[in-house]
Amino acid sequence: MTTAVKWTATTLLDRRPEARTFSVQDLLDVVARGRVRIPSFQRGLKWDRVNAKLLLESLYRGYPVGTLLLWETAAPAGEGRIGSLTLPAPQIENALWVVDGQQRIVSLARILLAADPDEDAFALYFDLDAADFVIPPVTGKRRADPSRWLPMTVVLDSEKLMQWLFDHAADPSSRQRRDTAIQLGRRIREYEIPAYIVRSSDQAILRDIFNRINSAGKSLDDSDVFDALNGSRFESRPATIPQISSELEKLDFGRIEERILHRLLRVLLWLPVVESARSEPPRLADREAEEAYRSTSATASQIIQFLKNDAGIPHYDLLPYKQAFVTLGRFFQLHPQPSPRSRELLSRWIWRGALNGAHQGDTVSTRKVLARILPESEERSVDGMLEMVKERPSVIPDVADRFNFRFAASKLLALALLSLEPRNLLTGDRLAAGQLMRPVPSVHDSSPLLQIFAVRPGEKEEHLQSAANRLFHPPHKGGIRRLLTGITDSRLLLSHGISEAARQFLDDGDSAAFLKLRAEWVRPRVRTFFDRHVRWDEPDRPSIASLIIDDEAV
Repeated sequence: MTTAVKWTATTLLDRRPEARTFSVQDLLDVVARGRVRIPSFQRGLKWDRVNAKLLLESLYRGYPVGTLLLWETAAPAGEGRIGSLTLPAPQIENALWVVDGQQRIVSLARILLAADPDEDAFALYFDLDAADFVIPPVTGKRRADPSRWLPMTVVLDSEKLMQWLFDHAADPSSRQRRDTAIQLGRRIREYEIPAYIVRSSDQAILRDIFNRINSAGKSLDDSDVFDALNGSRFESRPATIPQISSELEKLDFGRIEERILHRLLRVLLWLPVVESARSEPPRLADREAEEAYRSTSATASQIIQFLKNDAGIPHYDLLPYKQAFVTLGRFFQLHPQPSPRSRELLSRWIWRGALNGAHQGDTVSTRKVLARILPESEERSVDGMLEMVKERPSVIPDVADRFNFRFAASKLLALALLSLEPRNLLTGDRLAAGQLMRPVPSVHDSSPLLQIFAVRPGEKEEHLQSAANRLFHPPHKGGIRRLLTGITDSRLLLSHGISEAARQFLDDGDSAAFLKLRAEWVRPRVRTFFDRHVRWDEPDRPSIASLIIDDEAV
C-alpha cells in the first residue's frame, strides 16, 4: 500500500520563475554591488582553480555552462567575502540569492574581480600566444615577455584591458596578441548565461528546490562518460569499466580504481593518458568498443600477475604510484610474452621508480615513458624504461620516519614489513596480504597497519607516529599491545620485527626504548629488501638470446 503525497498551497509557487540571461559583465556587476548572496543552506565551495579554468575555457569557446537559479527576496546588511574579495552587502529588498550556480559565480568573481592579479588562489592569466588559461607565470617569465601574459583581472572592464594593452603591447609586433586579447575580452564579457529567477517569500520552497537540484544528478567523471558513449551495447562482458574492476577482484589483488582502468583503456587505444578539456570523448563502433573493454580486462590481469609474481607487490593498495600500472599496459600490449630477463628488468623499473619518485602520476613524465616503449624491440623498450629511473635517491624511506599510508614512502615501508612474513599472533599462521589489506581507521590516516602504542589526537611524540609503531595483523579486541605482551614465541615476534630486547621494553611500557630498538632491528632488513628489488649495482643487460644475430638476417 502506498501513501499519497499531500500537496498544500505552500508547496506551489505564486509566480512562475522568470527566464532571462545575464552577460558575464552584468552578472559580475551585481555581484560587485552586493546584490548576489549565498543562502545558509548552500554547500561550501567545492571547486578549485582547475575547475574554474575549465569554466573560463567554456566561456571563451562559447560552450554551454549550465543555468543559474536565483531567488529574489530581501537581504540584510552585512559584509561579503569571496576568496580574496571583500564585497559590500547593503540591506536590499531585491537581492539575488544563489540556489544553483554558486561554484560558477564564485569562480568568476575570484578570477575576474580580484584587485590583485596574483593574490587569489583562483588567479589565472591568459597566454596570448598559446591561447590558453594558465596559472600566474613566475615574475621572471613575465618580465622577459610582458605582452604575452594577460592577467584576467583586466578582462572584464574594456577600459582596463585597453590600458593594459597600451602599457604592455604597444609595439607593432604585438598586433596578433592585441587582437587575441580584445577577442578574449569581448567573448568573456558578452557571454550570456541563462538564469531562472524565483520570487517567493517562503524559504522552505527554495530549500526544496535546492535539494531537488542537488540530489537529482551526479556529475560524471571521464570513465562514466566513456561508458555512456561506448559501453553496455553488447551482450559480452565486461561492457563497462566498473565491470572490469569487479572481475579483476577475483585475482585477490584488491579493487583497481576505475580512473586507472580508464587511463589504461585510453593507453591501449593509443589515446592520450588523460582526456584533454579540448578533446571529445572517443566514440567507438560496437566491435571496437567490445574489443577495447576485453583487451583492457585482459591486459590488467596480466599486469596484476606481473606485479604479484615478479615485482613482489601483492596488493593494489601497496603499489606506491598507480600510474606505473597504466604504463605497464602499453608494454604488455606490445610485448605480451616478455622473456624472464625482461620481466626481471621490469621489476627493477617498478622498484627504482617507486624509490626515486619517477613513477609519480605526472602526465608529461608518463608520456615520456610511453614513448620509450617500442613495438619493434622488447629489449630496447625495457632499456629505455630503465633509463628513465636511473637516478638513485638521496635518501630512502626509514622505519623511524613519520608513517602515513597515503604516501608512497609509507607504502614502501609497509611492503618491507610485509616481507618479514608476519604471522598471526594467536594461531601462528602466516598472514596473507589479502587478509591484511583491510584499512583500519587511525588518528592520521586509514591504514592496514595497526598501532602498537596508541597515539592520542594532538600527541606530538614523533616516535609514536613512525613506522616502527606499526605492524601487520588483524585487529584484536583487547588491543595489539596487550596481545604482544602475552607472546613468548620469539619466532612469532621476529615475524613482526620485534627482538627479545625490544620485547622487554614493550613489557615495561617504555614506548621510546621499544620503538628505538625495533627500528634498529628492522632498518638493515628494510635496506636489504630494497636492494634486493632495485639491484642498482648489477648490470641491466638484456638476455643473451636477444644479443644473438641470426645469420640469415645479416
